[in-house]
Amino acid sequence: MSTQVSQQGAPAMAHGTDHEIIRRTANFHPSIWGDQFISHLPKDSKVHEALELEVEKLREQVRREILLAAASNYSSQSLDLVDAIQRLGVAYHFESEIEEALIRIYNNHIDMEDGDLYSTALGFRLLRQHGYSVSCGNY
Repeated sequence: MSTQVSQQGAPAMAHGTDHEIIRRTANFHPSIWGDQFISHLPKDSKVHEALELEVEKLREQVRREILLAAASNYSSQSLDLVDAIQRLGVAYHFESEIEEALIRIYNNHIDMEDGDLYSTALGFRLLRQHGYSVSCGNY
């Protein structure tokens, strides 16, 4: 039985005694986009440097936003910002700022008791995710 399955499952056919494999090819039409997305970075070093400066400026702006939200009394804004940064996949750029914001939230979680269910659940999840000992009974 296993020999029958292996013979039927082989997509290529042996041709003659030289065991040349003949494979079917598909005639796909060329993409309407061409190859313009293959090389997406400009070759000019001045443009590349300008893009790097813009990226660094935006990183600093996000760092300031995280620290500003953490310093404010509105921990729900800080939690939303940390959650959004993590969901975007760029949290590795802001590890120390996120940790500082979560420390402030953990130390001042008293104002979360008056918050809505979403903020409480988000705070609970983020703090537990980052290793803080938060029980559901006292949060």
